[in-house]
Amino acid sequence: MIEWLRRVDPERPFLWAGNRCWTYGEAVIEVEDRIASEYLVLGPGLEPTSVFQVLAGLSGGGLTVGGPRGWVSPEPEADLVVFTSGTTGLPKGVRLTRDNLEAAAAASMKHLGHDAEDNWLLAMPLHHVGGLSIVVRQAYAGGSVTLLPEFDPVSFSAAMRGRVTMVSVVPTMLRRILGHGPFTGLRAVLVGGGPIPDGLLEEAVAARLSVLPSYGMTETFGQVATLRPGAQIDRKAHPLPGIDIRIETDGRIAVRGEQVSPGYLGEPDRLDPWFITNDFGRLDADGALRVLGRSDSVIITGGENVNPELVEAALRQHPNVAEVCVIGVADDEWGQRLVGIYEGDIEPAVLIGWAHGLLPSHMVPKQMRLVESVPTLSIGKPDRRAVSASDFSWDDRAD
Repeated sequence: MIEWLRRVDPERPFLWAGNRCWTYGEAVIEVEDRIASEYLVLGPGLEPTSVFQVLAGLSGGGLTVGGPRGWVSPEPEADLVVFTSGTTGLPKGVRLTRDNLEAAAAASMKHLGHDAEDNWLLAMPLHHVGGLSIVVRQAYAGGSVTLLPEFDPVSFSAAMRGRVTMVSVVPTMLRRILGHGPFTGLRAVLVGGGPIPDGLLEEAVAARLSVLPSYGMTETFGQVATLRPGAQIDRKAHPLPGIDIRIETDGRIAVRGEQVSPGYLGEPDRLDPWFITNDFGRLDADGALRVLGRSDSVIITGGENVNPELVEAALRQHPNVAEVCVIGVADDEWGQRLVGIYEGDIEPAVLIGWAHGLLPSHMVPKQMRLVESVPTLSIGKPDRRAVSASDFSWDDRAD
């Protein structure tokens, strides 16, 4: 990775953080000072030193990010190991090579048209590909990064009115910044990481944001499909150059390309070049992908399959609901009973009644709990495992 930095004019800006800017020449020095032959393990935190540690690890003995608490790195098996978020199961270590990273960065540049003149806003954690990929693709393109230590709607929105031209957000982040416009000068706002609620893209367009729905995962080092810039706003995404997508007979999305991981930590390389995801989808006539939800989070209630992400996206449409998480709990009558928690300013019974006017009856939660804060993963997705482990009295049918 350091060779990417060295090929850029040393006077060009690379990293902006607070009141300081590190040029490419200064970044080379910072990375050189941190390169080591041993495997580096990156801890939490989003600061300039973390960015340089990422590039040093990728330039030296390798890097692991996002490992579970207490996990000890084994002998290096890849240039980069990124642990999945573990939304619905235990985190898995995804092995990625430098070739995977370069293919992902090159495909992003070709598809989106970003180059050395662009500045990408970074407020996503570096122990997920959402943040990591921004650093890698900008280093590859010779562009620059504006770093914020955390996501805050006010400071994030203010940064979007500065030198920033490219932004990546999850739907929750997008919703929270819409009231802090106006926004001008942005080339693209990539929206990924989960289902996009109805009406959200339209609200973003009204706020003069060039929103592009995007689909990707840890195993592909980020985006493999993103709406083409200039296309009519829609909940679809076009495959990036070098990426093939097909739909399996069971409806799951399969991906093939140079940026796809060879396999997981502790497992042999995958022999099939097609990586079969846990996401359902369909391909339009023009080859665009529409993501329909995850197969591994399906809740079976009364013999009906329910995707909780679709239920959550629907409930977020209520103007008095800020965040929501839906899970299934064991039930003698239904097999699993659909329940959920939410942040907002509406009574549970009223919200459930409102949901009956929007969703089929089997997709309406039987119970909802109003909470001060819905647990989320560091990338902004609801933490279903944490909610499932919470001590709620779901047997109380008072709701």
